[in-house]
Amino acid sequence: MGQRLRTATPMADWRSLPFIVTDSAGHEDGDLVLVNDTVGFVHLGRPQLDADGCVKSPPYQLGDEALLIYHCEKYWAEKDGNAALLGARVYWSGVNGDPVTSVWQSGYYWIGIFVRAAAAGDTEAYIDLKGDKATIGA
Repeated sequence: MGQRLRTATPMADWRSLPFIVTDSAGHEDGDLVLVNDTVGFVHLGRPQLDADGCVKSPPYQLGDEALLIYHCEKYWAEKDGNAALLGARVYWSGVNGDPVTSVWQSGYYWIGIFVRAAAAGDTEAYIDLKGDKATIGA
């Protein structure tokens, strides 16, 4: 019998690391962030609680521990006004809150590929986070 091609990645293939929030503005669940040259999105994981046992708002503030998902096959990211082709590279400025783009600009990080085409008017895009150290360049 011939070789079989694996076409789906199990959820267990997500890779993460814990980090301490150093941004005074804090982070919301799903924000793209840069942590020690690694780009990923903040995952709510275990909610942070205040002294009264209530969930803090925003969920992650300066000094809180959060979880960074730096490798995942499918992630919905906020996208700028440029169209993106299936398989095109995804770039990001490295500034928290900035959308991803298909157009490289000086100083932007290459963080993955688009796994679905996205029209110029789309505000979100489906991407694959490549899961290695972020690289600046086209």
